[in-house]
Amino acid sequence: MQFRAFETTDLACLKDLEPPNWGDLTPRFVYFLQSPFCKPIKLLINQQMVAIGASISHQNTAWLACIIVHEQHRNKGLGKLITQQLINNIDSEKCKTIYLDATEMGYPVYKKLGFEIDTEYAHLKAPTVAHKPQISDLIVSFNPKFAAQLFALDQQVSGEGRSVILSEHLASAKLYLNHTTLEGFYMPTLADGLIVANTPNAGIELIKHRLQTNDFAALPINNTLAIHFLEQQNWQIYRTSKRMFLGEKRTWQPQNLYNRINGQLG
Repeated sequence: MQFRAFETTDLACLKDLEPPNWGDLTPRFVYFLQSPFCKPIKLLINQQMVAIGASISHQNTAWLACIIVHEQHRNKGLGKLITQQLINNIDSEKCKTIYLDATEMGYPVYKKLGFEIDTEYAHLKAPTVAHKPQISDLIVSFNPKFAAQLFALDQQVSGEGRSVILSEHLASAKLYLNHTTLEGFYMPTLADGLIVANTPNAGIELIKHRLQTNDFAALPINNTLAIHFLEQQNWQIYRTSKRMFLGEKRTWQPQNLYNRINGQLG
């Protein structure tokens, strides 16, 4: 049994581990391989890749992602082993808090390792025939002079320093401006489409913008305003997942997160 860094040549083997309803893992691991703040790993038994996972480090927090054990090797404690290895690979002096989004299968494993429930995410789907709301005139394309406000708003809401990742998607960002004050933003090219806002008007209007091109959403159950709005549009919650943390409990504002990045970045 050996832990090794996940390599480009391993991409061809991902289909063997892909769980149902997870979608194509290849783009995610290509991203992990290309990003200096990501550390994807694999677990080998007799030279066969039986488990995979990745860690993503922000300024002072980290996320664990895509922790998967081959179905023929489950119930052997391998999920716990690879999760612990991912934790060990993270600089504990720099990252005081580690997050993950737990599936039903993974939750008992993470609980045994000391992870605690922070909140839950509601996952919603659009109706077959979805209404496309009009986009507010207060939503404009990104202007570099608002970059500092955007980073500050994201850190206030997320409790994390994520500017490195956000910087890669600034060009596509949509801003909700109240005169010269940034009240919210939407990043359509950042995974599932991050929406952060500190006023209800900004959050709902940015959701309306996202609804033009998306038929799914995921956000904290704490954001009852956004969930109520989507349900009024006949969207339905089809599942929930547990956001968990290990280490220091951080202050953040889940009620101001109107759509998360995805399960591997918060």
